[in-house]
Amino acid sequence: MQLIGAMHYNPASIKLAEDSINALHAKNKLGSIIIESCDLRWNATLENELVRNTLQSEMRAAHDLGLLYDRPVVLGDQRINVTMDRLTDGAKEAVMDLFRPIWGWKRLYENIDQARKEAVPLGDEYLGLNSFFDPKLMSAAPVSLVKYPLSYMVKSPFVGVVVLSLIVLLGGTEASDASGALTMPETASDLLISAFISFLETVVFARIFLKELLAERNEVLAKNILEQCKNYQVDKNKKGWASLFQSKNDKSMGAVYAKESVPGKPEEGKTVVAVLGLAHCNGIKKILTKKR
Repeated sequence: MQLIGAMHYNPASIKLAEDSINALHAKNKLGSIIIESCDLRWNATLENELVRNTLQSEMRAAHDLGLLYDRPVVLGDQRINVTMDRLTDGAKEAVMDLFRPIWGWKRLYENIDQARKEAVPLGDEYLGLNSFFDPKLMSAAPVSLVKYPLSYMVKSPFVGVVVLSLIVLLGGTEASDASGALTMPETASDLLISAFISFLETVVFARIFLKELLAERNEVLAKNILEQCKNYQVDKNKKGWASLFQSKNDKSMGAVYAKESVPGKPEEGKTVVAVLGLAHCNGIKKILTKKR
C-alpha cells in the first residue's frame, strides 16, 4: 500500500497524487484508490459546479484518475454526520471535565495524552517536521489557505458563515474605548484571566482535534485501507489451475465506492493508494503496521 500525505487543495499535493498514481498505472500495479472523504461530503462536492470545476483538490485529481484507469475509488472516511456528532459530544465532555477538579482534569489529560500517542506518534519511522514544512508545500500554501475555507463556504454557506462569525467575534473580544480603538488589558489580573481563558480554549480544542478529528477517523480510514488490501493479496497456497478458480467478487467489507467507480475486484499484486491529509498519515501508519 502507499499513503500519500497532502495539504488539501495545495498544487504540490495535487501533483504528488497525480504522479504517484500515474507511476503505478504505468507499471500495471495500481489497485484501489482511497480518498479522505465520505459519500455525503463527496456527493456534495460533485453536485457543486464551482467546487467540481474550479476548486481542484488532490482528492478530486485522484478520483478522476481512478475513473480514467477503471480502478476502484473508495470513499474511506467516517461519514460527516457521525463526525459532527462526535465533535459535539467530545466538546461537551471536555467542558464538563474542566469543571470537575481532580477526576475530570485527570480524565481530560488522559484523553489528550492517549489520543496524541495514537494520532501523532513520534519516531524515525514516521513523517517528521520536514515533511509538513516541505518547501514545495509551503510555497503553495497560500493557495490552500484560500481554496480550503472557500470550498466549505461554497458547499455549506450556513456552516461557513457561522464559523466565520465565531472567528470574528472571538477575534474582537478585546476591550475597546468609545472611539472603537482597541485597548490592551490594564492590570496583571486582566492578563492572567485572559491567559487562563486562552489556555482552557486550547485544552478543549486539543481534546476534540486529537481524539474526534484525528484518532477516531484514523481508525475508520485504516480499516477501509486494510479491507481493500484483501483484494490484492497474493495467495501463495493457490498454484496452477487452482488460481483460476479463486473468487472474483469484492473481498472487502463495507466499502463505499464513489459514483461511477468500478467496485473492488481481486487482482493479485496491486498497490492500494490512499490520499490523505498529512495530519492523518502517521496515525494511520501506526494502526496499519502495529495493529492492536
